[in-house]
Amino acid sequence: MDRPLRLPQQDRADFETELGRALAGPRVLAALRAAGDEGRGVERLRRCARENAEFVLAAAAPEYERYVAVRADQDAVARLPVDEPGRERVSGWWGVVGVIVPIIAGVAAAIFLLLGYVLGLAEDGDVLGHALVGAGWVAAGVAAVSLLVGGLGLLGAASRSRSAEAGGEVVVGELGLARDAWRSALAERGLVPFLLAQAGAGRRV
Repeated sequence: MDRPLRLPQQDRADFETELGRALAGPRVLAALRAAGDEGRGVERLRRCARENAEFVLAAAAPEYERYVAVRADQDAVARLPVDEPGRERVSGWWGVVGVIVPIIAGVAAAIFLLLGYVLGLAEDGDVLGHALVGAGWVAAGVAAVSLLVGGLGLLGAASRSRSAEAGGEVVVGELGLARDAWRSALAERGLVPFLLAQAGAGRRV
């Protein structure tokens, strides 16, 4: 009976995948043909590789340790609390500054300017008209400044969000590279040499 591998489920699946590829490779099949053991040789080698999995895995130990370390780092980062509500509140404030405030200030400016110019036409409303015109231009300036500041704030928030997403993609890419390096070392330095040696041993027997 095959002994279970002392590996996480995902890593056991990778081991079995690489084992299947190695057994179907031309070098191992040629060694079995040379030994006259093509019939049940593949299953014999598969069972032998599983029974000696710790020996085979040791050949790719550095790459596996690197893979496990990268995976642990990524899991630790994934468990960190993310202040999404805080990020949404910041974006919401920039939205208020960049959209709502300019609208209110712009409407106020239009009203003040209209009333100011209308009252300025009347002799007894000249002073009040000038005051309203001044208030209207101030409101127009507030609308312009808030529109500019809010727009820049929203652009900055969007840029930070894209940077955070890009950082996550880099971590995922590093994990994939580490996994591929381990699987390649497992096949080239572990499984294939071991299977070739066992095929030759079967021929000598």
